Amino acid sequence: MALQVHLPNQQMVRFNEDDTLTSVVEKEKDKRSMLTAFFLKNKEDISAREYKYKDFPKKFTWDTRSHRWNLRKQGLMRGRLVSANPAEGERYYLRLLLSHISGPTCFEDLYTVNNVKHPTFRKAALERGLIESDDGLSQCLTEASLFQFPNALRRLFATILTFCEPGDVRKLWYDHYNALSEDYRRQYESVERVQNMVLTDIKVFLQSMSDNIDDFDLLKINENVNLESGVFREVQEECSVVIEPEHLQARAFLNPEQKFVYNEIMRHVNNDIPGVFFIDATASSGVAANNMPGGRTAHSRFKLPINLENNLVCKISRQSGTAQLLRTAKVIIWDEASMAKRHALEAVDPTMKDITGVMLPFGGKIMVLGGDFRQVLPVVRRGTRAQSVNSSIRISPLWSSIVKLRLTINMRALTDPWFSDFLLRVGDGVEETVQGNFIRIPDDMVIPFTEKKVIKCFD
Repeated sequence: MALQVHLPNQQMVRFNEDDTLTSVVEKEKDKRSMLTAFFLKNKEDISAREYKYKDFPKKFTWDTRSHRWNLRKQGLMRGRLVSANPAEGERYYLRLLLSHISGPTCFEDLYTVNNVKHPTFRKAALERGLIESDDGLSQCLTEASLFQFPNALRRLFATILTFCEPGDVRKLWYDHYNALSEDYRRQYESVERVQNMVLTDIKVFLQSMSDNIDDFDLLKINENVNLESGVFREVQEECSVVIEPEHLQARAFLNPEQKFVYNEIMRHVNNDIPGVFFIDATASSGVAANNMPGGRTAHSRFKLPINLENNLVCKISRQSGTAQLLRTAKVIIWDEASMAKRHALEAVDPTMKDITGVMLPFGGKIMVLGGDFRQVLPVVRRGTRAQSVNSSIRISPLWSSIVKLRLTINMRALTDPWFSDFLLRVGDGVEETVQGNFIRIPDDMVIPFTEKKVIKCFD
């Protein structure tokens, strides 16, 4: 169970866009968060004070309606304090105190050590001996390694160096080197190369925070080892994608429609003209048949949240390698965008503006979206047809600013124009139906049923 950790009067507040500030404050002032309810339970129930915050779910259950902790009657639940980065300062030290102190009845109890109230959580943690050594920082890295990828750990390590002033940097490095280097150790056999790549990543992260790796007691980077030093890993990977010669020569084989679309987009590319395009291609145009070299899913590349409806923010930091890659990119191609939910597009737009600092659609990048709305609409779990339509990018306010281009020639069915026309009629909803919404498949497209054929196919 994830337990909220927030500074005094900084708990999460939910409100409607049209609510006034006064109504929001009035509505929220009497509500308790998990943390403030934890304090209240300790104040009301002396027996609860023997538990630390992280152990509370073992004995009590959280009531989302009353916002109270009630005595657990059955089952067992383990708690986990929501992670805090050392760069967050006081919130990080508050989490550290909550992890070690049993039974506080208010924030003041956490500020107080030996009847002396300290001005900050950091000072209180220092007086309690929690940050006298690097144990708290080491524990932070250990906990993060349980659910964070190595690249995120390297960023966290650099953040700790910048903001937390660890006493023994070299020991912290050796203690957590395996977790910091896990991905590179799987890719490369050379111990020195792996070590250099980890150090280089940390160096880049430190530079993004205006720090220098040479100011810390770390191993030196061997500049003789080839690893494109000083470049984000995401940019390295993208620049190392091999482009096959036939892909470069494909321009010579474009049909007139494809050539028009290609030339229009390249006009924007060559003249640095921002623009967003949607290429409406028929199902078997061949556009989607060949995967792009080095392609990634939209959720992976843009760090889109799983629950898009309630969270229109991509999880991309401006200092990250992904952000640098997107800033460097001249063209972004998003295939099968017709199947993406409008919320995905609406999350990427403000993210690109934030990353680039350009307030044009998608941060002024040339975006090329492709797809066929005759195929599958965005999937809405247990949704109606109307809900699927409403989640389409064509309903998004961004749609009006997108240039629409069409490819109507079915490249795979040039020798069978009737079949191509049949697919278009079905996709456009004009094909004749029978018994309601059923479409009759022509007899020459159907294999007659025989038991022998069924057994051969499925047995």
